Amino acid sequence: MEQHYSIGEIAKITNISVQTLRYYDQIGLFKPSYVDRKTNYRYYKDSQLYYLDIIKSLKYLGTSLDKIKEAQQFTPAQLLTFLEQQESVIEEQINRLVEIQQSLFKSKKQMQEQIAITVFNEVYEKEEDAFRILTIAPERLNASYIPNSYYSSLLKTLEIENTTISSRYGCMYKYAAYEKIEDIMYDHLFTPLLTDRYITNLTPEMDVQTTPKGRYICIAFKFTAPTYLEQYQKLRHYIEENKLSVIPIVYEIFMPTNYAPNETDEFIVELKVKVNIPH
Repeated sequence: MEQHYSIGEIAKITNISVQTLRYYDQIGLFKPSYVDRKTNYRYYKDSQLYYLDIIKSLKYLGTSLDKIKEAQQFTPAQLLTFLEQQESVIEEQINRLVEIQQSLFKSKKQMQEQIAITVFNEVYEKEEDAFRILTIAPERLNASYIPNSYYSSLLKTLEIENTTISSRYGCMYKYAAYEKIEDIMYDHLFTPLLTDRYITNLTPEMDVQTTPKGRYICIAFKFTAPTYLEQYQKLRHYIEENKLSVIPIVYEIFMPTNYAPNETDEFIVELKVKVNIPH
């Protein structure tokens, strides 16, 4: 004669609460073998434990109770197809978590680099890793004013790609002698890419570039338009005085010092030029 168990016994054997077993009964997911009409007690057969194992296994994979109930009607071949579909869902979730981990790592690194800037208004040198950036080529735009529409275009592209957005922005222009800030014409505006995802929705004026790894000559300062050219000239003087060979591109990075919308806007600007080391 097949062994029968009360709902309390099944709860202990399977490590599923009595309340959960009653709920499974209510929704038709896992019903008792029979119910004593006099006492209204639920009883389960030995063979039913197999079905609970399937429920627990699918639930562990993150399958909803509705989907589990649907899967109970499958043939073995249909269940195999269902499991393959669940595997694809889990792979997508893993890939998404890896992207989130990447963006957290790179965001942390950006903040660490910003905090590490302790010298302002003076030239310093540092080593940097390569970094992917999303760029946009503006039309005759100089350093005295940057319309938000350009950065909005970059943000919109990243939102369409469903990828993480950085709080940093930057510009690129030619390393040269300038007499006034209006002479500095930007070749590209950019924002760092925090994941390795391939960007597909690029407008004609956009591109994905990589900043080169290596030694950079830098200067950082709290941004004000009147002092910008003075700080740039300090950087250039250092390079020329030390007769350094450099790649003739200036990377300008804007970093906010606070994130509260009601606080006064304040940005740190870092200008950097890569030293050209011959191979």
